[in-house]
Amino acid sequence: MTGAIVRLGLLVVLLAGITRVQVWRVDTGTSVMLAAGALLLCGLFAGKVAKGVGLPRLTGYLLVGVVVGPYALGFIPGAGVKGLELVKGLAVSLIALVAGTELHLGLIRRVGIKVAVLCAAVCGVTFVVCFGAVFALKPVLPFLAAMTVPQALAVSALVSTVVVSFSPTVTIAIVQETQARGPFTEFLMALVIIGDLFVMVAFALAAGITKASFGGGFDVQGLLGGVGWELFGSVAVGGLLALALLVYMKRVNRELPLFLVGLCFAAAEGGARLHLSPLMVALSAGALIANLDERESQRVHHAIQLAGLPVFALFFAAAGAGLKLDTLVTVGPAALLLVVVRAVAIHLSCRRFAPPEDPRLRRYLWMGLISQAGVTFGLAALVARTFPDFGPQVEVLIVAMITTHELVGPVLTRKALERSGETRGDERPHVA
Repeated sequence: MTGAIVRLGLLVVLLAGITRVQVWRVDTGTSVMLAAGALLLCGLFAGKVAKGVGLPRLTGYLLVGVVVGPYALGFIPGAGVKGLELVKGLAVSLIALVAGTELHLGLIRRVGIKVAVLCAAVCGVTFVVCFGAVFALKPVLPFLAAMTVPQALAVSALVSTVVVSFSPTVTIAIVQETQARGPFTEFLMALVIIGDLFVMVAFALAAGITKASFGGGFDVQGLLGGVGWELFGSVAVGGLLALALLVYMKRVNRELPLFLVGLCFAAAEGGARLHLSPLMVALSAGALIANLDERESQRVHHAIQLAGLPVFALFFAAAGAGLKLDTLVTVGPAALLLVVVRAVAIHLSCRRFAPPEDPRLRRYLWMGLISQAGVTFGLAALVARTFPDFGPQVEVLIVAMITTHELVGPVLTRKALERSGETRGDERPHVA
C-alpha cells in the first residue's frame, strides 16, 4: 500500500517533468500517445491505492485522471484526452459483452417483470420530480429564462429525461471488480440496463416534442424509425457478432483475448457509424452466447478479464481527465440541486416500490442507481447537436451533474453490493 502511494507520487512527478520538457520542445505532436501512456500508468497505480484504502479501483482511475487531466494540474493535454475516444468505445463494448454473458433466460424469467415494473416506477417518479425542479429553475437558468412557457416545459422534459439515465458501465465494472453474485446483484444489473432502454425511448419522444414546440413539427414516423433502428438494429447486429464469435471459438480457437478486443473495437466503431448503440450491440452478443453455449460464454468472460484491465484502467482514467471541473463553477448550484433532487427521488421510489420479499432491495438498491456516465454523456452531446440555440448550455449543466455522479456513484455502488452481502472481495489482480 505505502509502496503503491510512493510509486504513484513519483509517477506524477515524472509526468510533470515530461510535460515541462514537452513545452520546451518544438515537436509536441504526440499528445494522444502521451495521454494514453501516462493515464494507463497512473490509472494502474491509483487503482492499487484506492483498493488499499477501501475504495473501488474504478474511483482511483477516475480521481487520478481528474488530478493529472487538463482541468486540474494540466499534465495531460486536452487534445490527448479527446483523442482517446476510441478507447472509450472499446471499453464500453468489452464491459457490455461481459454483462451480456450474465443475462440468462432463467434470470429474465425470474426477475424480468419485477425489474420492469420497478424500473418504470423509479424512472417515472424521478422524471416527474426532476421535471418540476428544472421548470422551477426557469428564472435562474439562462437557457430557459427567455423561453415561452410551452417551450420551457418541453425543454424541461428533455433535460429531465437525460437526468434520469443510469450507468450500466459503472455498475457492471464494480460488479466485476467485487466479483458480486446473487439475486441483489442480478436485480441491480438488470434494472440499470432496462432503465437506459426506457430512457432512450423517452428521449426520442421528448426530443420530438421539443422540436415541435420550436416550430419544427412532430415527426412521429421519424422518431419511431430512429428508436426502432437503434434498439432492434443493435440487437440484430449483436446476434450476428455472437454467431461470428462462436464460429471463431469452434473453428479457430486461438488468441481469444486479442480476437475479442478486435471484435469489440469493430462493434464500437461500426455501431457508432451505423447510428446503433455499441452498448446494446455488445450486450446482445453476450446474451445470445450465454444462452446458446454456457461453456463458451464462461470462456469469453475469462478472456475479457485477462485482456480488459489495461483497457478499463485507461478508459476510466480518461473519463476522469475529461471531466470539466470549470463547469461546476458556472452552473454548480443548479447542478448540485438537481443531483440532490434526483438522488432523493430514486431513494424514495426504491423504498416505496421495490419488491418487499427482499428487504435489501428497499434499503440499498438506490445507491447502485446514482452513477451516470456513457449514455448520459451521449444524450447530452446529442442535445447540443440537435438544438444549437440552447443545447450547448444544457450540455454544460448535465456534464456538471455527471462530474458529481462519477465521483460519488462508484463508491455508493460498491457500498450497496457490500451491504447486500453478495461481494466476494477483489483479490484477483486481473479484474478492473
